[in-house]
Order: sequence, then structure tokens, then C-alpha cells
Amino acid sequence: MKIIAFLCVVIALSSATEAIDLFNTLPKTDFGRTILQTVQMELSNGSAVDSVVDSLNEILNSAEQEKGAIQANLRNRQAQCQTRQDDAQSVIDRANAKRADDERKLPLLNEELINKQEQALVKDSEEQRNNDKLALITATREQQKQEYQERRNELTNYVAALGEAKSIVSGLGSVSFLQVNSNEHYLKFKEAHPTPRGYGIMVELLLKASAQAKTPEQVERLVATIQGLIDSIYELQKQELLVDDAREVEFIRQREILLLANQTLAASVAELKAQVLHLQQDIVEVTNDVNTNKQIAAIKTKELNDWVKTCSDEEKNLRAIFDSRVGQVETVNQILIIFNSGLSQELRKSIAEIQLN
Repeated sequence: MKIIAFLCVVIALSSATEAIDLFNTLPKTDFGRTILQTVQMELSNGSAVDSVVDSLNEILNSAEQEKGAIQANLRNRQAQCQTRQDDAQSVIDRANAKRADDERKLPLLNEELINKQEQALVKDSEEQRNNDKLALITATREQQKQEYQERRNELTNYVAALGEAKSIVSGLGSVSFLQVNSNEHYLKFKEAHPTPRGYGIMVELLLKASAQAKTPEQVERLVATIQGLIDSIYELQKQELLVDDAREVEFIRQREILLLANQTLAASVAELKAQVLHLQQDIVEVTNDVNTNKQIAAIKTKELNDWVKTCSDEEKNLRAIFDSRVGQVETVNQILIIFNSGLSQELRKSIAEIQLN
């Protein structure tokens, strides 16, 4: 269809004036000057029209080949540009998708981190409370043991004092001799226990009574009373020992419960702190990934824009060259039609007079 339209246009230029107008336009371009120079040279050498047509056909074939090569190059370059742009866009899309996914993860990771840190603090506090309880019950138990030992020593001293008094009262000798020894023993007790309490008061009274015993009957009753008090103190010591043993068992039970609880808490705290460290590392890595993918997207976006501009400029240039070749082909075809239609002497002269500038 293009050839038919083209032939119709050329036929419309059949007049010599229109033909010479076409030749007068040739010096305006390098390609046109080449055609004009070829035609003038062939005509000036006396070449036949067929020879000029052959030369023009060679130029036409060359122009057609260049046009085809440019068109193929344009298609190849468009395909290359599309591939480059698609590759860059694919990287951008992946980077943006990964960044968006990481940005969704970050709040969840931070929330989990805060939760683990709070759990660790709660268990740390619980462990500290258990340590405080352990310190308290240990201090209380030490105080109880000290008080028990002091009480045991006190009762032991009472038994010793009563035993010695019993020996003195039960010993051989005159009443006056017994009274003297018992009195000395009483005074020593008073010196050692200036303010007796509980059984100490009873011991003091018996020691005082032993110093006042005068008859064998009084001595006998006194010895029986002293022995009774000794037996009573022994029984009390047994009861207090049982109580103290029970306190020791309860202390050990409570201590073991607290120690076991603290072992469990310490393991939980250690695990939570390890999880906190892991989460902190995850947050750092995910944050780095966000920044990295942001940079990748920015770099590839710039690269994509550069490719779009470069390819657009190249396509524009190639299309301009292609359009130029199309014009060249059309020009040669117009001249061929003129020559094939017959070349008058007037037209030959006019062509020869055209200046190449």
C-alpha cells in the first residue's frame, strides 16, 4: 500500500518543474548531496540513463539494508532495555516486599522482647524475695539456736549446782560443817546468777534451804526435793530438745523449698535472658535488613530511571536515524521514477546546474 501511495505521489510530480524542485532539495542533506553528485557525475560522463538507474539502485539497496539493520537494532535494543528494566523492577519489588515483611516483624519482635524482659524482672524479683525469706528464716533459726544453747547451758548449770548441793548436804560431817559448805555454795551461785529466773529461783531457794538444814530429817527431805528438781530439769531439757529438733526440721524444710524454688527461678531467668539476647540480635538483624533493602530499592530505582532515560534517548535517536533512512529510500525511489519515466534535455541541464554548496 505504501508503494502504491508513493507511486501516486511521484506520478503527480511528472512535470519538469516539479522534478527539478525535487533535485534542488538534494543539497540540503549529506545523503542528498551524495545522490546529486552521483547523478551529475554519471550524466557529465555521458552515461546512459540505465547506468544512472543502476547507481541509484545500489544507493537504494544500501539505504534499504541500513534501514533494516537500524530497525533490527532498534528491536534488539528495546528487548535489552525491557529485560534490564524488568530485572531492576524485580529486584525493587523483592527488596520492597522483604522490607515490608521485616517492618511488620519489628513491632512483634519488640513486643516479645519487652514481654520477655518483664518476665525476667518478675522472676528476678521473686528470686530476690525468696533470698530475703531465706536470710530471714536463717537469721531466725540462728537466733533460736543461740537462745536454745543459752537456755541449755543455764539448765545444765542449775543441775550442776543442785548436784553439788546434794553432794554437800548428803556428805558426812557435822551439821555446822554442812551448813558452812552449803552457805559457801549458795553464795557462789548468787554470784554467778545474781538475778535468777524460772527454775533458777527454785534452785536458789533450795540452795538457801540447804544452808539452813539442821536435822537429818531436814537433810533427807532436802535431798529428795533437790533430786526431784534435778529430774524435772532433765525432763524439761528433753522437751526443749524435742522442740528445737522440730524447729531445725521445719527450718530445713523451708530452706529446701526456697532453694529448690530459686533453682527453678534461676533456670527460668537464664533462659529468659538468653531469649532476650536472641531477640535483641534478631531485632538488630531485621533492622539492618530493612535498611539494606531500602538502600537496594533506592539504588535499583535510580538504576531503573537511568535505564528508562537511556533507553528512551537511544530509541529516540534510532527512530530518528530510521526515519532518516526511510526518507532517503523515498527520495531515491522518487528519483528512480523520474529517470525511468524519461529524462529530457532540459531536465539534464537543470540537474547539471544545481550547486552542491
